[in-house]
Amino acid sequence: MLNVGVIGFGTVGSGIYERLLNSSEELKEIFQTEVQVTKILVKDDTKDRGYTQVKTLTTCDPNEFFNQQYDIVFEAIGGVEPAKGYIVKLIQSGTAIITANKELIAKHGKELEELARQNGVYLGFEAAVGGGIPIVNSFKTLFSTTPIHSVTGILNGTTNYILTEMKEKNRSFADVLVEAKQLGYAEADPTDDIEGYDALYKLQILSRLAFNSWPNENNFSCKGMNIIEEEAIDFAERNELAIKLIARTSIENGVIHGFVSPAFVTKDHPLYNINGVTNGVCIDGATIDRITMSGPGAGKDATANSMVEDFVLHEQFQGFNRPLSKQHNDRANDEMSIIVFVSQLEKEQFHADLLSISSEIEFETGFNEMQAVILKLKKGKSLNDLPPLWQQKSYPLLGKVAVNKIALPF
Repeated sequence: MLNVGVIGFGTVGSGIYERLLNSSEELKEIFQTEVQVTKILVKDDTKDRGYTQVKTLTTCDPNEFFNQQYDIVFEAIGGVEPAKGYIVKLIQSGTAIITANKELIAKHGKELEELARQNGVYLGFEAAVGGGIPIVNSFKTLFSTTPIHSVTGILNGTTNYILTEMKEKNRSFADVLVEAKQLGYAEADPTDDIEGYDALYKLQILSRLAFNSWPNENNFSCKGMNIIEEEAIDFAERNELAIKLIARTSIENGVIHGFVSPAFVTKDHPLYNINGVTNGVCIDGATIDRITMSGPGAGKDATANSMVEDFVLHEQFQGFNRPLSKQHNDRANDEMSIIVFVSQLEKEQFHADLLSISSEIEFETGFNEMQAVILKLKKGKSLNDLPPLWQQKSYPLLGKVAVNKIALPF
């Protein structure tokens, strides 16, 4: 029998329990033995959980929980502590861990992976990125030897839902945010979603998997949908573009860079039609061109499904992992362009600041007392090379857009 522990019994934790219960026969056939939840660690063990058997399994005493022996434990409480302490304790005891804790893995994944390696323990975090999209384990299996140039995606369902409603139904941000909370798409405090940190955590995890190295967080920039200007919304409407909160990571000369930012997306880009709470990820590589995956970004069933499938994959392919090989990225920024809205007073300074890192600068004529500047970065340059002022005001462009423009003379 495989003994399973669960830490947390909220939305995700209860979803894991239900998924294991409902799939018990399939799991027994796969493993040739029963899979049984033997203990659940919760904050309050007097709370009615809706399952008779759960009452006998729950404890609010960590010592009681950790006195049990497990083959695998699902961590579903989120946050850094006490989750990190629990995971460290389990790894040191030789217990495999499955988690959806993106903040913990983004901030301490390197340390925890090394600890897991030293103890010969599996640390799975498929559900930490993309909810129901099997993106993490795709890197481990389908793309195990594939050189990756870049990964670009919509990684936050909350903001994608809000931006979709604003675009398609001309609704206000405040109005859609209230509805998103009512529908369970947004947390009571949606700061991490709105300001881009949720997507940033996921992007850093994807960077580790795509380029076989944990990135330096100082090489990543993060802007949320709260910085979107009125000029950007008008520009998108005039040019039939969508504004999406885009996360992108690439590697240049061995250095991993990334950003989370509102971006303009053209109709011919595969992320243009990723709407609502759906997430989407584009993987670009020399031997695969571009592969796009999409699916539910969050939710009880999607997250629980990813965690259980991560468990199954581990049991079936123990010891299999993406090799740590040097990846080359000669094409990462070939089509990297950004759009910035500048006033007449700012135009000269903008030109002086950005001439050295751009291969082409074009201005759209007359636009609400502002001008939309399309800037194509030189090869080897990234969003992080922009001066802080212009980095804050910039919008990456996915695809190519033709506007009524004039070339700025050099």
